[in-house]
Amino acid sequence: MDRIATIADLREMARHKLPRPIFDFVDGAAFGEVTLRANCDDFGKLRFRQRVLKDIASRSLSTTMVGQPVSMPAAISPTGLSGMLWGGGGEIEAARAAKAAGIPFTLGMMSVRTLEEVHEAVGPVWFQLCMLKDRGLVRGLVERAIALHSPVLVLTTTWTVSGLQSRSVRNGITLPPKVSLRNLLDFGSRPAWVWRALTGKKVAFHNFVGLMKGEVSIGRVVGELDPSTTWKDVEWLRGIWPGKLVIKGVCDREDARSAMDVGADAVSVSNHGGNHLDSAASTISALPDVVAGVDGRGEVFLDGGVRSGQDVLKAVALGARGVLLGRAHLYGLAAAGEAGVAKALSVIRNELDVSVGLTGLTDVRDASRAILWPSEF
Repeated sequence: MDRIATIADLREMARHKLPRPIFDFVDGAAFGEVTLRANCDDFGKLRFRQRVLKDIASRSLSTTMVGQPVSMPAAISPTGLSGMLWGGGGEIEAARAAKAAGIPFTLGMMSVRTLEEVHEAVGPVWFQLCMLKDRGLVRGLVERAIALHSPVLVLTTTWTVSGLQSRSVRNGITLPPKVSLRNLLDFGSRPAWVWRALTGKKVAFHNFVGLMKGEVSIGRVVGELDPSTTWKDVEWLRGIWPGKLVIKGVCDREDARSAMDVGADAVSVSNHGGNHLDSAASTISALPDVVAGVDGRGEVFLDGGVRSGQDVLKAVALGARGVLLGRAHLYGLAAAGEAGVAKALSVIRNELDVSVGLTGLTDVRDASRAILWPSEF
């Protein structure tokens, strides 16, 4: 870990630790991966205004996200099946690192570890779900989150129709992963990962055990995703959820207004990492339009393409209250479990701190377009 300097270093380390089909599942996206690349590349189009001879001896990165104090403007994004990256316990490893770093962790409903298990390890966490055809399942998940005092519910809206991840098709990956003649070399060359997978918790959507009758298969849960979901359904969810509500997947001004109209506390600008709709606008390019649509009625987060502390600062400068870290923390998790996630968060924090100071700021909350050169965004 001492020689890890960037998130790209952690990505390379993860590539060497994971069997190729698993790495590509994490690293890849839909179709030609145009949006995946744009999410990262478009941050590079923004340039800072470097300022000098400012008193920056004392700097603060602390802020709040939907009322919760955070040590820097970031939270861990929900990611399905991330537990399989570290012997079925990946969500707990990441949650511990997030808690130690002073930022929220969001558990996805399609996690390996259950909400109860993660709560037992670290206390209350944010919880994510998608709208399901069986509203009884949704209500059951919500009631469990309420019982465990989860302060924030994140509704993902971008997975009503699944995109085709080309790398996964080529690799013939199955979920849960299975070793076949086709991928024997890929798995056999990663014995440490295989050993953790064989001795750890079975890869499955354990949050649904007890809520669904009969066998809880991954295909059955995915089949519950509801493509008929509308804003009326979000109104219903708002009615049964007493805590903060974040709508994840908003990339359009009109959708941002609709989210505020149904009572959301925040929206997250997200294209699901390019995993479904390819050639969609990058998150950073869509951010200003969403900020305009929210018009101060709630908070705006950004989820997609963040690979550095400088990316965090650019997002905040364009109006985001904070970011949600997806692949950036997954690379660390795959590389070294809790220690890898802690390293990812440390790298981002250090880069953010330096960038805040060298743009003439002493408080990240003061970031605005004034620290950026004029751009197309």
